[in-house]
Amino acid sequence: MTVALVLATEADAGLRIQLAALGVRKVDAAERAGPGLLTIAATARAVAERVLICGGDRAVPEEALARLLGAGGTVAFTGAGRRGRAAREPAAGARSAGSALVVDPRDLDALAGAAESVAAESIAAGSVAASLAPDALDALLGELARRGVTVRMLDAGPDGEGAIARLLADPAARDVASWAAGRRLAPSALYGISLGLGLVAAVWFSELAIRAKAAAIVALAASFVAGRAGAVLAASRRDGRVKPIVDWLGAAAAMLTEFAVYAGLAASTGLGHRPGAVSPAVAAGLGGIFGGNVLHSAAASWGGAGSAGVWRLAIAAMVLVGLRRMTGLCYDCAPRPSGRLFPRSAKRIVEQVVTLPAGERLLSIAVTAVFFGPRVTFLVLLAWGALATGYVLAGQLARSKGLTMHGGGLAGYRGDGVLSRWFGGPAQGRLPPLLPVLVGLFVTCVLAALGLGNLPGILLLAPVVMMMLATLGARHPHDGPADWLVPPLLQTGEYVFLVALGFASRVPAALIFALLAAVILRHHDLAYRARCGLGIPADVLGFGWEGRMLLAALAAIAGLATLAYAVISVYLWLLFGWDFLSGWLKATDGDTVDRDGPRRGSGKATAA
Repeated sequence: MTVALVLATEADAGLRIQLAALGVRKVDAAERAGPGLLTIAATARAVAERVLICGGDRAVPEEALARLLGAGGTVAFTGAGRRGRAAREPAAGARSAGSALVVDPRDLDALAGAAESVAAESIAAGSVAASLAPDALDALLGELARRGVTVRMLDAGPDGEGAIARLLADPAARDVASWAAGRRLAPSALYGISLGLGLVAAVWFSELAIRAKAAAIVALAASFVAGRAGAVLAASRRDGRVKPIVDWLGAAAAMLTEFAVYAGLAASTGLGHRPGAVSPAVAAGLGGIFGGNVLHSAAASWGGAGSAGVWRLAIAAMVLVGLRRMTGLCYDCAPRPSGRLFPRSAKRIVEQVVTLPAGERLLSIAVTAVFFGPRVTFLVLLAWGALATGYVLAGQLARSKGLTMHGGGLAGYRGDGVLSRWFGGPAQGRLPPLLPVLVGLFVTCVLAALGLGNLPGILLLAPVVMMMLATLGARHPHDGPADWLVPPLLQTGEYVFLVALGFASRVPAALIFALLAAVILRHHDLAYRARCGLGIPADVLGFGWEGRMLLAALAAIAGLATLAYAVISVYLWLLFGWDFLSGWLKATDGDTVDRDGPRRGSGKATAA
C-alpha cells in the first residue's frame, strides 16, 4: 500500500478515486510550499510504507502514476520536455505538465530531511506564497540527490517504456552514463554515438551473410544501450528535468537509426545483386536460416514480389512507426482523464509487450532478420504494430470521450504550410478540424486504393483538393475531445498520397522510402518544437504537408515524378541537417552534467 500527498489546497475527489483504484491507502492535501513540505517530512517519519507525492490536483496522468507505483525503489515523473512552454505560459504548463515522486520506505528518512531542508530554504527566501508544486518537487529531487538517494526518472515520451529497455538495456545504460559523466560527455555525445552505431548496424544488415547480420545485431544493441544511456545522462540534472533540445536529439537519433535499419534490410534483397546470382528465397526477401522454408507460403507474396515488394513493406512499417510516435506525442500534449487500459498491475507486463515499444521492435528485427529474412521482419512489425496501434488508440479514445480540452499547442503539430494558414483564415478558427480531415483522408485513401495511375492528368490533383478541406480548421484551437487525432490523420493522408503517387508514377521504391523518411522527420521536428513552446505558425521552409502534396502531384502530371521526389527528398534532408546544426544541436552547448555522474547509489537521477 501507499500513502499519497497532493501538493494542493484540496485534493480533488476524482483524484482520490483514481489513486484509490491504484492501491493508494490514504490521500492527504498539503500546501504547495514550506508548510506542505513540512507535512511531507512529518508523514515520512510517521509511516513505514511508500509515499507518493503529486504536484497538483490533476497534473499527472494516471498512466504515469501507474508506472510509478508499479516500479520498484524511488522513482519520479517530471513531465520531461515541457519546461520551456510552462516557464513562459504558467497556465498552460499547469495544464499540460506535472510531477510525481514515489519514495521507497528505505529512503523515507532521507525524504524527511530533504523536505525539511527545502522548506527551510523556501521560508527563508520568502517564497511560501509564490512557490509552485513542480518547483517544490524539483527542489526536493535535487536535495534527495545530494543526500545520496538514487531517483530513477520515468521517460515522458511515447516510446520510452518497455520490458526490453527496463530489464536488459537500462542496467548497462546506467553504467555507460556513469562512465560518460566521469568524462564530461554531454547527452548529445551519447546520442551521436548511438546514431553512429545504428548506421553501422544498418550497413551490416544490408549484407546477406549471417555473420554480417550477427555483427549488425551487436551494433544495434550497443546503439540502443547508448541511446538509453543518453536518456539517463539527460535526466541527471539537479532538477531531474530533460531539456527539450536533448529530448528531440534522443528522439531523432532513435528514429534515424530505426529507419536506416529498415532501409538496410530492404536493400539486402536487391542492392548489388545480379538476377540469378542469389537464390529465389533471398530474391523474395526470405533469407536467413529458415527463410527458404516459407518461400511458397502467403508470406512470400505480401507487398508484392521481389525487392520492390520488400521495399513496400519497409515503407509501410516506417510510416506506421512514425504515425504511432506522432499520435503518442499529440495525445501526451492534450489533457485527458486518467485511467489505464488494464486496471490490474499484473497485466501491466502484457500491456508493455502488446504496445511494441522500441526495445521490443529492435528485438523482433534481430530475431526475424537472422532466421527468416527482411520480408518476415517487416510483416511481423506491421502485424504487431497494427495490433498495438489499435489497442492503444482504443484506450486513448475511450479516455478522451466527452471531455472539453485545452488545445495545448496541438495546432503546431499539424505541419501546416502557407496555403493552410491562408485558406484557414476566412473560417477564423470556428470550424472544428476533425471532420474535414476525416473527409479528405477517406477520399484520398479510396482513390489510392483504386490506383492513382488510373487518374488522367489534372485529376491527380483530386486527392490534394480533398485534403485541402483540412485547411479550413488550421486556425482552430484544437480543443475538442478527439482533436489530438488531427495531426496524425493529416499526416496519414500525406503519406498515403505520396506513396500511392510514387508507385503509380514508377518512382523507385528506395527513393519513395527516402522521401517519406525525410517527411516523417520533418513532422516530428515541428512537433517537438511545439511541444516545448517553440512551434511555428506555418512550415514555410518545408512547404507544409499541403505544399509537398501539391508539388508532387504537379510533377507527376508533368511526367517528372521521379525528379521531383529526388529533389524534394534531398532538400528536406538538407533542411533537416541545417535545422539540426543551426538550431537544435547548437542549443545543447550549454548542457552540463554533474562531475560525479549518475552512479548507482550516488544520488544522481537515472532514467527508468
